[in-house]
Amino acid sequence: MRTPPLLGYIIGLGILVLLAQCQKVQPQAPQAEGFDPSIPAQVSYLAGPITFDLRELEEKINRELDPVLVGKETKDGKTKGIISFRVKRLGPVHVEYADQQVKLSAPLQMWLTKPFSRDTTPPEKPFCALNVNFKSPIGVTPNWRLASHTSFTDYTWIVKPEVHLLGGGISLTKLVQHILDKHKTAIEMAIDSAVYKGLRLDDMVKPIWRDLQNPLLISKSYGLWLIPKPISVMAGPVTGNNRQITTHVRIALETQTELKPKAPEQAKTPLPVLQKREQVLETSDLHVLSYIPYADINRMLAITTNNKNKKLALGSLTINELSVYGGQQSLIVKANLSGLLDGTVYLRGRPEFDTLTNTLRVSQLDFDAETWKVLSRDSNTVWHKGLRKLLERLLTIPLGDDIAKLPASIDKAYEEGPGQTTDLGIRSFRFVPEKIAIRPDGIQALINVHSKVGVKINQL
Repeated sequence: MRTPPLLGYIIGLGILVLLAQCQKVQPQAPQAEGFDPSIPAQVSYLAGPITFDLRELEEKINRELDPVLVGKETKDGKTKGIISFRVKRLGPVHVEYADQQVKLSAPLQMWLTKPFSRDTTPPEKPFCALNVNFKSPIGVTPNWRLASHTSFTDYTWIVKPEVHLLGGGISLTKLVQHILDKHKTAIEMAIDSAVYKGLRLDDMVKPIWRDLQNPLLISKSYGLWLIPKPISVMAGPVTGNNRQITTHVRIALETQTELKPKAPEQAKTPLPVLQKREQVLETSDLHVLSYIPYADINRMLAITTNNKNKKLALGSLTINELSVYGGQQSLIVKANLSGLLDGTVYLRGRPEFDTLTNTLRVSQLDFDAETWKVLSRDSNTVWHKGLRKLLERLLTIPLGDDIAKLPASIDKAYEEGPGQTTDLGIRSFRFVPEKIAIRPDGIQALINVHSKVGVKINQL
């Protein structure tokens, strides 16, 4: 719609009047002193269950466990001893979890060499077969293994032992029981060794540990990166059910943020010794300690503001340049203006994290006392409110959309990397501000992240 000529004349006349009242100002700059105490580094914790499917565990044990448990042949194919026994698995080991422990069972067969004979070659057929049951508590070790302490419980006969002499049958039940008692320790150790060798937790956790150290882009617009630094891992007791066994882990880490155009390069820390605990909290407790240097904020302002002059009051006032620094427990904004007001003004305010919009912004931004002294009384009515609002908008870092997408971004990263064998489920992600500090070289912000994260191993 075209502006009526009379109204256009009135607006033009108003602008001329304002320009005629142009005021030159150069107030004394606020001193860069009076800072908040530094916020100490906070340790965060990422917790989640690592689960192992019992059938996968069973397959691992059967692959690692030598079929011959007792009486392995020598290089020339013979066995040792006057009366030698050979114990071999007749079938796979079966694994289940009950009564807070792992229970194992396996069918075994026994060969008996000819007593008092030089021929110690085992006969073609075993002289007995039985199903043997074991039980074992299971836990984790500092070198990232699952450790068992297998003990023999009982057995049932599949084929009872007999030796035929002169056409008669002589029962050898007590002899077999004696053989089991003599060799059960070797059998138990063979099972424990198979569990220890076959289940390397470090191979499963290393991809998670490595990828946790990748910088996460929180704000693409400003190049704000979250940099986690894991420092230790704790694991609790192993529990289970008829489908899986579970150990809860809690990863301790430190976090920081950086404003960088590209992903910051960080040296990766190796997987540390696993710390065993009688109890591990199953909740994550993340503290994001951000340190944003004023130099980085000013670089951001140079990109978003200084290359595009900002005008207000019908174009009668232009913001030519913006920069910030700290002092007197506030963020001080230095604005170079031209037009209705020609010179430099200083404003101050406290940064805060807005939980409703997930933005970092400066609240209650207003002129510094020295700037107020040099301003005319009419300045406030003309452009004061507009300048404050414009500067508050320019000094706001919107994080809402990026935080909302963060869980999906992490899940996607795991699917493309270790996610082929690992699921990382993030069920919630909520930021809660804790503390903000104005420091000589930048702003510290401590934000607590409430989240629920689960880790599942799909393949051992």
